[in-house]
Amino acid sequence: MASLDVRKQNEKALDAEWKRIQQKTFTRWCNEHLKKSNLFIRDLSDDLKDGTNMIALLEMLSDKKVGRYNKRPKNYPQRLENVAIAVRFIHKENIRLVNIGGEDIAQGNIKLILGLIWTLILHYQISIALGSDQMGKSGPTPKQALLTWLQGMLKDRKKIKNLTSDWNDGTVIAALVDAVAPGLMPDWNELDPENAVENATRAMKLAEDWLGVPMVLAPGDMCNPHVDELSMMTYLSQFPEAKLKAGAPLNRPTDALACSARGPGLEPTGVKQSRQAPFTVLTPRTAQGKLAVTCTAPSGGQIPVKVGEKAADGSYECSYTPDDLGEHVVQIMYNKLDIPRSPFKVGVEPVSDPTRCRAWGPGVDGGGLVEQKPAKFNVKTKGAGEGELTYTVSGPDGVELGPDETRLTQDTEGLYSGSYIPNQAGPHTVVLQWAGRHIPGSPFEVNVAPTPPDAKKVRAVGPGVESNDLVVGQPAPFQVIAENAGRGELDVQVRGRGGDIPCEISDNGDSTFDCQYVPEDEGDIFVKVRWSQMMIPKSPFRVSAQPPVDASKCEATGPGVEPLGLRVTQAAPFKVSTKGAGPGKLDVDVCNPQGNKVPIDMHNLRDGSGVSYTPVYPGQYKVAVTFDGDHIPNSPFDVGVTDPSQVRISGPGITDDKPLKVGEPVRYEVETSEAGPGDLEATHQCGNKAEQPFDILPAGPDRYTLEFTPERAGTEKISLTYGGFPVPTGPFPVNVLDPSKVKVHGRGVEPGLITGQPAPFVVDCREAGDAPVSVHVEGPVKTKLDTTMDRDRSQRCIYYPLEPGTYEVHVKFAGDAIPISPILVDVAPCTNPGKVVVSGPGIEPTGRVSSQPTHFDIDTRMAGEGDLDISVTGPEVSHVPVNVVDNKDNTFRCHYEPREGGDHTVVVKFAGKHAPKSPFAVKVKWATDPCKVKVWGDDLDSGVAGIESVFHIDDTKAGDGNLDVVIEGPKEAKMKMSKNPDGTKTVSYTPPVEGDYLVHVKFNDDAVPDSPFKAEVEPATDANRVRAYGPGLRPEGVRVGDHGSFKIDKQGAGRGDLKVTVDAPKPRSSTVQVAPSSDGPTVSDAVYNPTAVGTYKINVLYAGDHIYDSPFTVGVSDPTKCKITGPGVSNQNLARVGKPVEYQLDATKAGPGAVKAAAKDPRGAQVNLDVEPVPNSNGKYKLSFVPDDAGTYTVTCTHAGHAIPQVPFALGSVDPTKVKVSGAGLEGGRVNETLPIDVDATEAGPGGLNLGLEGPGHAEADIVDNKDGTFRINFVPSVAGQFAFNMKFANEEVPGQPFKIPVRNIKNAKVTGLDKAPFFVGDEICATVDTRKAGPLDTPVGARVQSPSGGDFEPDISMPQKGYSEVKFTPEEPGVYEMDISLLGEDLENMPAKLEVVDPSRCNINKGGLECACVGEPVYFTVDTGDAGPGELQVAAKEAGNKKLPVNVTPVADEPGRYEVEFVPTKAGDVEVPVLFSGRPVPEAPLIVPVADPSKCTAQGPGLAPNGLKANRQTYFDVSTAGAGVGEVDVSIVNKDTMQAVDFEIAPQGRAAHHVEYTPDVAGHYEVNVRFAGKLVADSPYGISISDPSRVVAFGPALDGDSTVGEPAQFTVDRSEAGDGELNIDITGPGVPEVETKDNGDGTVDVSFVAPQPGKYDVKITFDDEEVPKSPYAASVVRPPPDASKVMVKDLSAQPLADERNEFTVDASSAGGNGFLEIGVQGGYVPAEEITVRHVGDFVFAINYQINEQGETVISVKWHGEHVPGSPFRVYVSDTGDAIDL
Repeated sequence: MASLDVRKQNEKALDAEWKRIQQKTFTRWCNEHLKKSNLFIRDLSDDLKDGTNMIALLEMLSDKKVGRYNKRPKNYPQRLENVAIAVRFIHKENIRLVNIGGEDIAQGNIKLILGLIWTLILHYQISIALGSDQMGKSGPTPKQALLTWLQGMLKDRKKIKNLTSDWNDGTVIAALVDAVAPGLMPDWNELDPENAVENATRAMKLAEDWLGVPMVLAPGDMCNPHVDELSMMTYLSQFPEAKLKAGAPLNRPTDALACSARGPGLEPTGVKQSRQAPFTVLTPRTAQGKLAVTCTAPSGGQIPVKVGEKAADGSYECSYTPDDLGEHVVQIMYNKLDIPRSPFKVGVEPVSDPTRCRAWGPGVDGGGLVEQKPAKFNVKTKGAGEGELTYTVSGPDGVELGPDETRLTQDTEGLYSGSYIPNQAGPHTVVLQWAGRHIPGSPFEVNVAPTPPDAKKVRAVGPGVESNDLVVGQPAPFQVIAENAGRGELDVQVRGRGGDIPCEISDNGDSTFDCQYVPEDEGDIFVKVRWSQMMIPKSPFRVSAQPPVDASKCEATGPGVEPLGLRVTQAAPFKVSTKGAGPGKLDVDVCNPQGNKVPIDMHNLRDGSGVSYTPVYPGQYKVAVTFDGDHIPNSPFDVGVTDPSQVRISGPGITDDKPLKVGEPVRYEVETSEAGPGDLEATHQCGNKAEQPFDILPAGPDRYTLEFTPERAGTEKISLTYGGFPVPTGPFPVNVLDPSKVKVHGRGVEPGLITGQPAPFVVDCREAGDAPVSVHVEGPVKTKLDTTMDRDRSQRCIYYPLEPGTYEVHVKFAGDAIPISPILVDVAPCTNPGKVVVSGPGIEPTGRVSSQPTHFDIDTRMAGEGDLDISVTGPEVSHVPVNVVDNKDNTFRCHYEPREGGDHTVVVKFAGKHAPKSPFAVKVKWATDPCKVKVWGDDLDSGVAGIESVFHIDDTKAGDGNLDVVIEGPKEAKMKMSKNPDGTKTVSYTPPVEGDYLVHVKFNDDAVPDSPFKAEVEPATDANRVRAYGPGLRPEGVRVGDHGSFKIDKQGAGRGDLKVTVDAPKPRSSTVQVAPSSDGPTVSDAVYNPTAVGTYKINVLYAGDHIYDSPFTVGVSDPTKCKITGPGVSNQNLARVGKPVEYQLDATKAGPGAVKAAAKDPRGAQVNLDVEPVPNSNGKYKLSFVPDDAGTYTVTCTHAGHAIPQVPFALGSVDPTKVKVSGAGLEGGRVNETLPIDVDATEAGPGGLNLGLEGPGHAEADIVDNKDGTFRINFVPSVAGQFAFNMKFANEEVPGQPFKIPVRNIKNAKVTGLDKAPFFVGDEICATVDTRKAGPLDTPVGARVQSPSGGDFEPDISMPQKGYSEVKFTPEEPGVYEMDISLLGEDLENMPAKLEVVDPSRCNINKGGLECACVGEPVYFTVDTGDAGPGELQVAAKEAGNKKLPVNVTPVADEPGRYEVEFVPTKAGDVEVPVLFSGRPVPEAPLIVPVADPSKCTAQGPGLAPNGLKANRQTYFDVSTAGAGVGEVDVSIVNKDTMQAVDFEIAPQGRAAHHVEYTPDVAGHYEVNVRFAGKLVADSPYGISISDPSRVVAFGPALDGDSTVGEPAQFTVDRSEAGDGELNIDITGPGVPEVETKDNGDGTVDVSFVAPQPGKYDVKITFDDEEVPKSPYAASVVRPPPDASKVMVKDLSAQPLADERNEFTVDASSAGGNGFLEIGVQGGYVPAEEITVRHVGDFVFAINYQINEQGETVISVKWHGEHVPGSPFRVYVSDTGDAIDL
């Protein structure tokens, strides 16, 4: 556990170390910015607490004012408020604080304060210095940005990876200073890293003096291994904005390190042969050096380099032009030294080589080219270098094809595909160039054959060949399209009723022709179109011409076409005038809001037609009026139809019986969604007042809100109109009440009631509206209440109180209490306290003074019997004695004396009740008395200069008078006095200087007690002026058991208590003593005695505040606990000169402290040891140094400045480098020879010689010691190879080893690489000679080669690595070569060798038969290998999925080297056919053979349905070729009835589908053929039946005029020209008709139906599931002629009631006619008050009437002018009646 504690202490020490550095750095940074404010921060945890320094810092950083704050906060709330102001300002600056609040700063949380300062450094320094406010968002972090900037500045000087340890030796900061200001520290590269602090101090001082970079980080802290990253960033981030000051001592370097070079001519790649390669060399602008640039070619020759004049910025523009390919070396020297990165290695590449390009394909080979069809080709440019591929194509006339006719695309790198469309037949020239030069074979000459004419591919479109609506005298244009139809001549013939019609033909030059003719007569016209004497599809074309018509001359007028003004069931007539419009058919269609057609009544007029229709649904109607198919002006008409009966209103009083109240807003909801279009209007009327409009507010689609506030009670009538029509269910009455108008009056609700007397009152509701009233009385006992209701809605009430007390009269109106209810009534007994009279000065509101007697009188003579109760209370309910004097006549005098000022209360009660005006409020003033003034406060007798002093004064009990305060002192002190809410005063003043101050307090010019007050003001206490110093406060060096002594000087700090404490790592491990010092009265001596290692915190506080630099951190150590191990400590190990010596130091139990070590060399010079902490070891170190001389070294080591145990100790060293090796044996020799070697160690010191031997086999080596410091080695090898000796002297390696000795045996050389036959033309042949077993050789082998044509030549010979030779040559022709290889003049085994060479590029493939292949059919092609040399042809075939197909390769008889290849594909897709010759692909291989499988092709879609398709309507189907491979889709469509072809359009849809669209023009039977790759697909051909519902017509009397109810209505449907399909007839109307049909067998159907009810019937006719033209037909069914005898009158009472609404029914449902009913009511004396007639449906009417006088009444009922049976009727109006049926 002890070691664990030490480790934890060390960890804490290291943690505290970086925190100490960071706190010190951040404090310096703050003070640097506070200089201009004359402020200084000593302790961040304390000096920011009150917020003043914080605010000053923010104002300096932001250059903004923070605002008002407490500049001298006295308490914690004020300090906290200041800090909060600062934090709010930080947030306004868009600075994000994480987990840092005002309380953290005010409480001195150092960790969070450091985080706050770091945030300010980031915002105000680092982000500005590095020019980015986006760091850490989308860009680099601040650390990354700063490190990148530093690395850029130091790239040619120092390499850094971090912002901490790389800077510890001081050389990097020196390099940075010189990089920012070249010449400011030119010797940065010569600094000794051992002098780290000295290096850093010098560099940072130069930066501060001449670059304006403040030293916020101490040099020693930068060199501290524990320096933190944030402190380094704070200091280093000042450099990006550093500016060199004038007069700086610059000593600019002229060496090459200050230079740099860049440009394309120095890049490893990108430089081209024979092209200029430019670059730029940058030198110091003011330097006077010499620049030298050379460029060396691969051959070793020099290439001239052009070097320009030096520019003003010190730059030189240079360039060179390489002639050779390969690696070039550019060396740049300044003052004879290489600049950074010199020499530069540059690879030179070729520009272009068109001979390496190759083109193939029909477009350049000339096979099968046809005009107007694409000619394709491919070009391979791989290996041809840089360049652009261009091509042109010229026709027979020498004119080049345009860009729209040519295409060139780069498919992959080095592979292009091209095509062109020859627009004429004949010879064409194709020119292909790479980088502006012809490729092999260019220009290519090809021949293009003409395209044969094909009339089937010609189409004619346009009105002149398609329309039946041509107009006489107007042009009839059409266009003939002959694209892809080959060469041909167009011939057009037009014939009408009067003969041939001229036709103009215009050739557009793009295989299209514009044609036009003008019809001369009405009727059919035939147009014949021929292409090269052959009819094109659909020719001859049949069209029709009509005389000209003009629908714009038509006009429609009348209500039926007006936008608004119609209502449901109301006839809507209008007139259509066709005057001047020419011949044509007038059509009118009316559609209701549901889109259904509305029956219309249409009749001819003199100059047009009259039209009428009756809308039955509300909404927007469409009235379409066309003349000869064209809309007349303004057609279609939008007509709005309204149904006001569908308007719905909801709200209080309408949807419920709840009455309204005056003054309370009322809202009603109105919905018109079912009422059609229209404007809503609403009014309300109360009584006989004028109608008032509502406020109407939209509440959504077709919803409105009505709002109003009733102003008076009564009945409000609400009326609605919609679309100009009143809503039939209105007006709506609602009841309005006003409870506030209910009045209650009478003695029973008034004061003064006495028990036993009746209490009457009246409840008056006349102005409150009509509602029930309820009254009840509650009191001390149950009370009887009598009520009577008057005819004017007033209620009379009387109750009888029998007991005294308070009674409650409750009145409710419409179930709710009226506003004044309940009414409280006090009923008194016979005694009457109200007759008591109280008077006198003692009850007056003012005029009383404390301590002065007063009185008042009471008279009860008129109040009856009762006890008198008197009391007087003062402030805070204090009791005041009252002396009551009874005058014996029921009068009394009361005396009392108020003892204090304030509010008093006098209470007088009689018989338990207050006398009138009791209680009495009496205000008493204090009597004037200065002695009642109180003065108090801690600052009355003392104070501190510059600090506000506060005291308080209470004069509230001193009476009336003036309060005066005067302060006298050494210097005027401004005073402020304020009044507090409790009447006291607060006085504050700030004494400017120390001394005695007198505070005078007077009241009414008299001094108050103890005035004047004397305040002794002392100078201000300032803990920052206290200084502590001494050895006990050093960061390290104090040992366990030492006296940690130091001194404390308080001079100039003011008064205060001194307190010293020690925070030790262990409890009670140290105490501290403080005593006066002999150094002076302001100095104290402090001493503490640490007993345990660790970090101690010495707290020195003065007046409760830390003094300057307190708390002090002291590391206490125990060097005796250190242990060192290594060479020389406890053994006799020797060290080697130049080799590091390492020691391990364990200081884990020694506490904190720096470790230093040194050694004295044999000459007495000191050598410092490197000290490196062991990572994560908590106190372990590695010590090392390198001895540079043989002899004895003395090693010492200290911990925290004190020597550790076991030191010093001695270490011996040797120098094996002085050993010398020589002898003939080092040159090598042959196997089994003795090779001598001599070793001289006379100058290396004492030591033995050890020998190690490595080699390919056995060898003998004897060592002979000559006893004089020399040795002889006799070496005898038994095998060939490289032998190596390793020697050690004094167990140390001898320099120069291993000593390599070559031993040779030539017979062991072997040749490989010639067994890889066959070899290929153009491929290098390499024979490798392995001479490793033959021993090391310095010279290559010899060789010669004989070619197949008989010529000899020498191959290339090289030694790529030791032990190997390579013999290379590249064959240029196929055949057998002979190679001979020798070594040292002797042939090697198996020499000479025979080599077979082939050339697959000389093989040719004839691809006939590969253009189109199908599954299951053999595929053939041939391969010619006659010129390719001796080799083997290999052919394979692979389908998708790598399935291999059997391939037959058969030699062609009598044609050596020619082969026929055959295979049979099994599935669709591309078949890959690799063709290899001797294992390599031949040209154009592998072959890709597209294979089609028509059986996988499918066609589907509505356009292939057997039935259901309609004529003149476009339909479609899709052809899927998924899985069918590559092939062409071919479609044909034929009308089997006329054998005419049908036009269609086909378009690809993705990679494996085609979309086909066509439009059959007439009904009939059609056939669709679909082929893929020339073969019919599955289910093809398809048989299709086409119908044409538009050719179905209906006619007959039932559709032309009116039919009669109950009688058959007949019409005929003709479908003879409509094709196949099902005919359906549906008749709907007011009733369900009986329908019969008869098929006549000739395509016509007779229809008969009997309608049970009159009205409009819709006759819907559908054919093949589609409505025919004009469907639904409107069939009108009318009632029979009127017959009054069939009318019945029901429920007519013989004795109707007077003043009542009487009702009876008239049933005319069986009486015929159209509804002309007349009703008359005649009373005996007066006419009928009201008669209403309402149609309830089916010609049944409800009659209402009212007679207000009794007597006989005559009722007349007529139907179409005729009396019905029993009419006129006579009835007797009376009070009672009985119903009779007539």
